[in-house]
Amino acid sequence: MIQELLLLGQVLVIALIYLFVWRVMRSAGRDLAPRAATGMASQDSTIIPATDVAAARRAAGVAEPRILVTSSETLRVGVPYVVAGSLTFGRGEDNSIVLDDEFVSSHHARLVAPNTLVDLDSTNGTLVNGRPLQGRVQLRDGDEFQFGATVFRYEVPR
Repeated sequence: MIQELLLLGQVLVIALIYLFVWRVMRSAGRDLAPRAATGMASQDSTIIPATDVAAARRAAGVAEPRILVTSSETLRVGVPYVVAGSLTFGRGEDNSIVLDDEFVSSHHARLVAPNTLVDLDSTNGTLVNGRPLQGRVQLRDGDEFQFGATVFRYEVPR
């Protein structure tokens, strides 16, 4: 009886190890795959092109929104970034804002002007105001979002 329980325990541990390795490999494969190879098209806006949004904001006398680094181990705190088009975040060198953080995916998220934040199926996810982001969200003035140890605040100057 004890021998059978020990054998069952060993089989269960091995199965859990295989499941863990499979999940890590699947996640790494999605994280490292180029966007074109995964069939994901680059998209600047969900409604109108970002250039048209920027032109309309200028015509109306509204300042461009920006994001401000409020906390980070890799970026200087207080640095603002203007959201004029599309900003990408991640560890990869081809991102607009490169975050050298082991908890940030190579292509983690995209901020589409003026205020749409999209998580790009990142491994560790994105937090918006302390809550996990599922898919995309429309940011409001003062919202905070986080990738790994870096926190940004979305601001709309008046």
